[in-house]
Amino acid sequence: MLQSESPEESGFQRVYRQHVDAVYRVCFGFMKNNADAEDAVQETFLKLLQRGEDQAFESTAHERAWLIVTASNICKNHLRSWTRQKRKEMESMDELPDRSGDGGENRVLEAVLQLPDKYKTAIYLFYYEEYSCSDIAAALKKKESTVRSLLKRGRAILQKALGGEADEE
Repeated sequence: MLQSESPEESGFQRVYRQHVDAVYRVCFGFMKNNADAEDAVQETFLKLLQRGEDQAFESTAHERAWLIVTASNICKNHLRSWTRQKRKEMESMDELPDRSGDGGENRVLEAVLQLPDKYKTAIYLFYYEEYSCSDIAAALKKKESTVRSLLKRGRAILQKALGGEADEE
């Protein structure tokens, strides 16, 4: 806990504890190294603090979606910066922590994180955070049909990347 151990944690501490892993995975997917991912996580939670308690979220799902979209935007902005474009990657995707415990899911997650941004966010929210298409559409400010198309195309890219054949429809 921040200053003193108390039986009750603050609202911010609760939000941080519940969502820091998801925010980190999103940031690592964009930044591809621990240091930049941690910086983006810190900036995301700083924005949450700056948002203020007077702007309450509708639900925990809305809170999580806001954090993930904010983290994605922070990462995208950072990646667009001139200095970032000129820097080489220092770490590989092998450093992504394996939170599943079996190693198999990590290969799929690595493939998801290699997707172009427009597919990566939709796939991640749908499969890893278990959001519905309508929730993703609201979070990304896109039409639900657009989200379904992003998911379909993203799945086809993933299937090819993981050694399967894409379904033809």
